[in-house]
Amino acid sequence: MTATRLEDEDLNPVFRRGAFTVAPFNGASQVIWEERQHVVCGISPGNSYFQVDRMTELLGWLCTEFAQVDAIIPDSALEHTYLALGYAPQRAAKKARGEINVLRNRVVRAWESTGGPRAVDGLHRMSDLESGAVYREKLAECEQALHKDDLLWQTCAEMSREVLNARGHDGPLTTDQIERSMRYLTAELPFFLASSDIFGVPSSLNFYHRGLPLAELIFAGKSRLQASPRQAYATIRPAQ
Repeated sequence: MTATRLEDEDLNPVFRRGAFTVAPFNGASQVIWEERQHVVCGISPGNSYFQVDRMTELLGWLCTEFAQVDAIIPDSALEHTYLALGYAPQRAAKKARGEINVLRNRVVRAWESTGGPRAVDGLHRMSDLESGAVYREKLAECEQALHKDDLLWQTCAEMSREVLNARGHDGPLTTDQIERSMRYLTAELPFFLASSDIFGVPSSLNFYHRGLPLAELIFAGKSRLQASPRQAYATIRPAQ
């Protein structure tokens, strides 16, 4: 499949390949995207974008483009969102478990309908990956950076407010609620820093269907956190 190069309003390169467009964040990310050795597909619970039809199209497309696809569902991280919303621990765990089971079943149906996943691909709950040495090391690095990097903390806090508001919270939020909710995003950050090392691949691309302020902060070099030189970030969205 050939790529058609487009230009977005910021004059960043955007490439159309079939049903999707790819906008690497910078030149280094573009080089890794052009290699297409590995991609991480984060699937967000509670996000209407991830319907079965869309996931079917996306996962099928990823498998035609990348040598290896690893999809991740943030199961354990979701508990922090419910705790921040005021749920008791037992109920938060139950709500998160039920929502993740439904979402995972949708992903399985979508991927199987495309003939995948292939033998090299994987569908993971985040809790399955949390015990890995690289993940633990990068998570600790992220947690330490949040205490020392004001811009990183503010960006993470603002994104966390958006998450809680999208789930129906109305009214002011306490610092404790915000910091609890931030743990959801913090748990995802290691994959933006070092998914190539977490999955043991030569290079890796992490993406989302819209811009992620935290990822943009890191890949723009404006944070204490630094991504591996074998790590890329891009926006991938439907062409239409």
